[in-house]
Amino acid sequence: MENHTLSETKPGQRYIVKEIKDEARLVNRLSSMGLLCGSTIDVCQNNRKQPVLIFTRDTLIAIGREESKKIMVGGFENE
Repeated sequence: MENHTLSETKPGQRYIVKEIKDEARLVNRLSSMGLLCGSTIDVCQNNRKQPVLIFTRDTLIAIGREESKKIMVGGFENE
């Protein structure tokens, strides 16, 4: 599976974070919530109008639409 942005993901699917494209401030904020490159995430909600809801490391995280466009994800390694 090829890489794409978190904003393009489908609910109910599992992905791996490949890259976070932005300044250090966003990277630091996301890493403080447990979202790092290499993290496995489950997309819970992505309806294109509201924040993307993901579940990772026993935490539900809401990612804003603009921020979700800066997070590159790929397919889960078992696919």
